[in-house]
Amino acid sequence: MNPRIFAPSWEDYELIDAGGGEKLERWGTIVTIRPDINAYFRAEKTKSEWQKTAHFQFKEEKGTYGHWKNLSGIPEKWDVLYQNVRFKIRLKNTKHTGIFPEQTINWEKIKHLTTPETKFLNLFAYTGASSLIAGFMGAQVIHVDSSKSALTWACENFRNNNFSRGKLVYEDALLFMQREMKRKHRYNILQMDPPAWGIGTKGKKWQLEHQLDILLQHAANLLTEDGALLLTTYSPKITPESLGEIAAFIFPTKTVKTGVLCTQSTSGKVLEHGSLLHVL
Repeated sequence: MNPRIFAPSWEDYELIDAGGGEKLERWGTIVTIRPDINAYFRAEKTKSEWQKTAHFQFKEEKGTYGHWKNLSGIPEKWDVLYQNVRFKIRLKNTKHTGIFPEQTINWEKIKHLTTPETKFLNLFAYTGASSLIAGFMGAQVIHVDSSKSALTWACENFRNNNFSRGKLVYEDALLFMQREMKRKHRYNILQMDPPAWGIGTKGKKWQLEHQLDILLQHAANLLTEDGALLLTTYSPKITPESLGEIAAFIFPTKTVKTGVLCTQSTSGKVLEHGSLLHVL
């Protein structure tokens, strides 16, 4: 059985409850209801109790898209703090908010591993949370994403934190890794949070299970001898066992840790997010 690894809690985020295919979350002082396929169990609180506390609720329409119902008439964007880092929250039509709060498991690891000499590569870097954590610890940051909207959002987060040392790169992650190998560049920490599927630059289709081996092999080529790899995946087709088996083969001299990344709700429910891999 895969071990559960629980993300550390933080002041400006709370998983209040989960169940019935949804989760109730607090972001600063704002409470949202949104779908989560992993919340297949029964919630601790009733949905009417959820409604009394929520400011926004996501309503699915088709596929992964939908709209947010504003239950209180307040603006649909605001800031939250993780220690000294400020993140911009926005309510997107994909149910996302611009941050994956369970990533505290990686943020804390980044803080522990980073020194002013650290070279940090963030692939599939989204809106820049991990990049800012590493940057504030003194690392040289390269932030790569193939989504222009995500890079724009990351740039805004950088500005809001008066952070100017990070380099933002609009590029397909695999292509960037290949170019960095040719340049013989190496990194002390490499983080990846690849999507399960999607469309990359130039309309190229992406399915993670078909790319996982090459991603990990490229990571091995880009890491320094004592470098660390942090990877999370939300793909249901990739288990901690499969991650561990591939990583143990590619990184035979390193310590490989895998498990199911989870969050403990205030109500006592446990919500599983996906698979976690740390190679140290």
